[in-house]
Amino acid sequence: MPELKTRLLLGAGALALTPVLTLWRDMPVGSAQASPMIITSNEEGEGGEGGGESGGGVPASYALGSTDPTKWQYDAGAVIEGYLAGGYAQYVAATADAAKLQAAITALLEDPSAETLDIARQTWVAARPSYLVTEAFRFYDGPIEEVEGRVNSWPMNEAYIDYTKDDPKSGIINDPVSSVDGVTLAALNQKADEADVTTGWHAIEFLLWGQDFSAAGPGDRPASDFAAGTPASDKRRAYLKAITESLVGDLQSVTALWDPANADGFAAKLKAMPPREVIGRMINGIAVLAGSEMRSERMAVALDSGDQEDEQSCFSDTTRQDFVYDLKGVENVWYGTYPNGSGAGLDTLLRALDPAAAATLDAAFADASLKIKALGDPWDQVLAAAPDSAPRKQAEDAVEALGVLASELKKAGPVLGVLVQIPGI
Repeated sequence: MPELKTRLLLGAGALALTPVLTLWRDMPVGSAQASPMIITSNEEGEGGEGGGESGGGVPASYALGSTDPTKWQYDAGAVIEGYLAGGYAQYVAATADAAKLQAAITALLEDPSAETLDIARQTWVAARPSYLVTEAFRFYDGPIEEVEGRVNSWPMNEAYIDYTKDDPKSGIINDPVSSVDGVTLAALNQKADEADVTTGWHAIEFLLWGQDFSAAGPGDRPASDFAAGTPASDKRRAYLKAITESLVGDLQSVTALWDPANADGFAAKLKAMPPREVIGRMINGIAVLAGSEMRSERMAVALDSGDQEDEQSCFSDTTRQDFVYDLKGVENVWYGTYPNGSGAGLDTLLRALDPAAAATLDAAFADASLKIKALGDPWDQVLAAAPDSAPRKQAEDAVEALGVLASELKKAGPVLGVLVQIPGI
């Protein structure tokens, strides 16, 4: 079998920046920053997508230093204002859609049937895009990092939660002495192993669909699993209710911190920082998402292994949707195309400073978008396809396109006077 082209791209998956101190709560604001210096921390962060954070490194300063006081003189005010308003709008939408999911799950638990289960599943799928676009606000020291391990961790060990095909008595749900209240489940999340996920989008997904054994469709858990009256089903009902409430609560807490009207929130702290510190966070968030998390952790690793367990949304078979909307989140920050129409994006700054570089990035964005949208669906069939097949070639082309996009974003960093760190690039 020929060596997979994606194997050459896995450096980003194997590589992770050293965890460092998160500084937004304590960093002095309003003063010029020194040349970048990495401050390392011995603390382990919570695992997130792919079992860990691709962009764990946060520098003491994103602003590059220069002996020329006139270097990097540009007005980033409109771009930063757009980012703050746009980020808040996107988290508001994500929280609202999670609340709709909560309502659909409440209806399922009140009247378990094939119809209410199908509606809950459809609502889960419909709620995901508004969360996925917020992932462009990850991979630096934002408030999502405090809860992301509870909100969106994967891959997951299904047997840690509930029965599986190989073990009908496995999991917390079938353990008569375990508790399924929200606090306990959050404490158990990834406690001994990063695959031991108990909460968040993908735990809810597993409970709604069950394991996926079909080559042509998603999992097919029966609605009877949610009928009250047996110890396991009663516990399963309580478990699903608790983790859905926790998901909504975590998103509400992050949204409140992004509210520009919150004087003690994250948006206010960003606004008080020197502009290039904010620009650095903006571009690093999208560069790491595209160039490391999407390209390596979510795509190249799975293509290399061919294992459905390495697929992000494997129970619902909606992984292609994850790729499309994650890239849309990257585009929103670069072009300022936030849902509230807040306007200016990072591209306006680069276009004024280096029009040729901006045009190159336009082409890289267009190519990556085209190739992500051309991916085969469902993703597990792409993983199972022969190495020389068209679906695999399309996927490998998309991986390469994300690498090119991330490389061009990294090159834009010095033009904007900021440090851009992308694991593996």
